[in-house]
Amino acid sequence: MELSRIDLLTQKFFTGDCTEAERLELALWIRQNPDDARIGPILENSWQDFETTLKISDKSSERILTEIFAENHTQTNDEDFLETRTRISALWPKIAAAAVVIMGFGLYFWLGGRQQEQLAASTVSNILKSDLPPGGNKAVLTLGDGSNIVLDNAGNGNLTTQGNSNVVKSKNGELIYRQNNKDNEAIVYNSITTPKGGQYHIVLPDDSKVWLNAASSLRFPTVFKGKERRVEITGEVYFEVAHHAKMPFIVEVYDTEVAVLGTHFNVMAYPDEKVLKTTLLEGSVKVSKEGRSAMLVPGQQARLTANGINVVNHVNLDQELAWKNGFFQFEDDNLESIMRQVSRWYDVDIAYEGSVSRERFTGRLPRNANISKVLKILSLSGLKYRIEGKTITVTP
Repeated sequence: MELSRIDLLTQKFFTGDCTEAERLELALWIRQNPDDARIGPILENSWQDFETTLKISDKSSERILTEIFAENHTQTNDEDFLETRTRISALWPKIAAAAVVIMGFGLYFWLGGRQQEQLAASTVSNILKSDLPPGGNKAVLTLGDGSNIVLDNAGNGNLTTQGNSNVVKSKNGELIYRQNNKDNEAIVYNSITTPKGGQYHIVLPDDSKVWLNAASSLRFPTVFKGKERRVEITGEVYFEVAHHAKMPFIVEVYDTEVAVLGTHFNVMAYPDEKVLKTTLLEGSVKVSKEGRSAMLVPGQQARLTANGINVVNHVNLDQELAWKNGFFQFEDDNLESIMRQVSRWYDVDIAYEGSVSRERFTGRLPRNANISKVLKILSLSGLKYRIEGKTITVTP
């Protein structure tokens, strides 16, 4: 096989784009050329290109390698098992987990036998049948009279008129409120709600830009009048507020208020999370709760709990805004925290059997991938699971 072909197959494998035939082609080549000096560098380069995913410790790699071979070595003799496992560990100490993934689809090429071939084919088949697509631009707009517009089904162009604003869906799918010349004194309130597996972008009547994550909502007036611009949210919402010195912008979330003049910030307030977080990127904000308040400068985060407000300096802004930029990003996060994000984005339920793993995860994954790709990467660090319909059961 030409070097360029090997490189292409490994890159396609790690990005999840390999067909079943290509996976088996790669596995066969590895089986037939176990001592080829090109294997290590090619796999390592492909793995490093893909390592915006999760970092695998040497200990985890060794454990994964041991478990994979331990499950299958009874179908060959112990001497061959030890020789094969030792050779792989020596060839790819930094990428043992990556090598194991490839062998998970093509293990029968190493061990031989019809039974292993059926096992590999069954594994691929089960993954394809159990796969779920990622979320997308989905939301429901509730108008002042209580009627609803399903935005993912609505056509582009002018949707309706609400108070002093025309409501327009643009070609790229965002919702825009454009003030018209009508003199309407009545203040009309609209709300936009994303389901699990949904997200949406909206431009408010004052030109402030708002992004809603999955399972979130925003309630707002169709024109801002008076001394303030006040909106209400649930879930997770990112704001780029248009500056207006005489009319502060106030975000109300449960019993907390975030007040700004013009700035960029993110609020995460899901009911199943223990902490309400406000993260500031630009400008300044004042976070208030039950008589307590804190002023934030860029790079700071206010964490609100039942005990009050705690301000954290130098937070990882890339991590906090990863959802808006199309990624999951973890930094020493526990499994339950990660699976809550998976549940919201893929619209699935999460169940646990036995004790929950204490493994911690660090890395980044694309949000536009099917759920099988995300779970496959997490499994490299020890996640064990099964998918039944729209329920993911995490097993010991």
